[in-house]
Amino acid sequence: MNVRSGWAMTTRAFGTALAAIAATASIAAAQIGGASTMPEAKDIVQVSAAPVTIAAGGRATARVTLTIRDGWHVNANPPALDYLIPTVVKLANEDGFTAGAVKYPAAKKEKLSFEEAPLLVYDRTAVIMLPITAAAGAAAGAHALHGTVQFQSCNNEVCLAPATIPFQIAVTVSGTAAVTTTPDTTHAPATSGATTPGDGFVTAPPAGANTGAASSAGFIFFLGLFLSGLALNLTPCVYPMLGVTVSIFGSKKGGSPAQVFGLAALYVLGMAVMYTSLGVAAAFSGGLFGGLLQNPIVLTAIGALFVALSLSMFGLYSLQPPPWLLERLGGTGGTSALGTFLSGLVVGVFAAPCIGPPVVALLGLVGAKGDPWFGFTTFFTLAMGLGAPYLVLGTFSGLLSRLPRSGEWLIWVERLFGVLLFSIGAYYLLLAFAPKLAPWVTPVALLAGGIYLGFLERSAAARAGFRRLKWAVGTLAIAAGITLVATKPSEGVVFAAFDEAAFNASLKSGAPVVLDFTASWCGACHDLEKKTFTNPRVRDAMRPFRAYRVDLTHYDSPEADRWRRDYKIRGLPTVVFIAPDGREVPGIRVEGFLPPTDFLERVRRASGARASVE
Repeated sequence: MNVRSGWAMTTRAFGTALAAIAATASIAAAQIGGASTMPEAKDIVQVSAAPVTIAAGGRATARVTLTIRDGWHVNANPPALDYLIPTVVKLANEDGFTAGAVKYPAAKKEKLSFEEAPLLVYDRTAVIMLPITAAAGAAAGAHALHGTVQFQSCNNEVCLAPATIPFQIAVTVSGTAAVTTTPDTTHAPATSGATTPGDGFVTAPPAGANTGAASSAGFIFFLGLFLSGLALNLTPCVYPMLGVTVSIFGSKKGGSPAQVFGLAALYVLGMAVMYTSLGVAAAFSGGLFGGLLQNPIVLTAIGALFVALSLSMFGLYSLQPPPWLLERLGGTGGTSALGTFLSGLVVGVFAAPCIGPPVVALLGLVGAKGDPWFGFTTFFTLAMGLGAPYLVLGTFSGLLSRLPRSGEWLIWVERLFGVLLFSIGAYYLLLAFAPKLAPWVTPVALLAGGIYLGFLERSAAARAGFRRLKWAVGTLAIAAGITLVATKPSEGVVFAAFDEAAFNASLKSGAPVVLDFTASWCGACHDLEKKTFTNPRVRDAMRPFRAYRVDLTHYDSPEADRWRRDYKIRGLPTVVFIAPDGREVPGIRVEGFLPPTDFLERVRRASGARASVE
């Protein structure tokens, strides 16, 4: 943090230091003496709602205020990272009342110990605006509307399980059958430290839009998708059709630039409708898909499918539609607006041999995420990348003559996609049979792919310029692979998934046990995994222990609830050391992130307790 002059900054820094000391003291108290003083989530966030008066048939805005305990924060909406749980306000369905789009305050950027980049949070006070519309026939008088606030609270060291707190809004409906809405004349202040543009509010995006809106990683992902769509135009199934299709756009009545652009836009719109429909459909199957991805048989099937699809891009086989169908789908049957749109709608059929494998791979990604908005934006972006050349070439028809001729260089592009798909298939297969090796797929793919594509693959070898391009791409890929290998973090402590029978067997054998309670939404847990468990000294000190990981991601499941009660888990991460007699080693429980040196001291104390028991 930069040091600034002035009493204001000094006072704020002093207050922040006091809050940090208070939070640290709270954690320390929870770790010493065996009794946990970790606060409940409901004690960290207090929710209140100001009463509102609405005319029948009118509209007003309720202010829902979150008062957050000093030293703690809740994730903003949208959060900075997709695995973090956002703060969400919901109003239950009530007869005669309808809730509008919730407006969340601008987020504060906060740098915390468990993330490299600043997170988007609310702290101290956050005011959320909730528009409410009363039906024209709503009964006059007092009403109580019920809502909930879902949030995840963390401090600089530990995260508590996501919680939901109910609240009530006192609403008075006037007897006048008004048709005008009650203006919202109040604005909520942004949370402390936030920069408030305009009125200080952002409208909550549809569910699932959090990643692309809040993180630069999202921008990079969608930019990569767009560029991938562009690159797919360079495959042998698509590139030869570019000039033909754009020429057909202009064949009707001479084809003025405006007409050609309009037909090209319809063609691209058809492509977008087709691909986004696939993406949304895949996302709606996400719950089933995500659950199946835990099954090694399903992982094997997906991996084998991707490998098989990659083989088609290496020329081992080809599924090509009949020529008469290609002619109709390519647009040669006419250039009416409807015909052009329908041609774009089904363009994937004739391009399937080249476009199909990457599309299937992307469908798998969208299905695993299970988010319809993500599915829509992902495939819309891909479609825009695929369609961009048609818009450009349709508008500037003179560019058609400057396109490189089709040739063997297109085969090299297809082989590039083959390497990518084969790598994805290998990743899924390793997840099924050897998950520890899965992280090595990327560096190996860069090294092997760089050697193959840059120096062994013989397409267009007679063209000196393209040959030099292949060498450059291959060299860069090899260099990137070597860099990944050289900078790969040390292998961390190996945790087995918690199994009660294996746990009991470990105790009976006289081995000490360590239980790591974690969750996917816990940022501090990720930090403990990346920074502490990968430390060589910690890893060596943990070798005598049987290490088990207890996943509390689904914190409200009956199984997770039992673990939380049995081991008195109040926040995550929590690491519990169990002596061979089955009792927890007192005074050394870890609650929150600990750096390697401090964690190592706990391990040594657990080892000493084991020696005294023996």
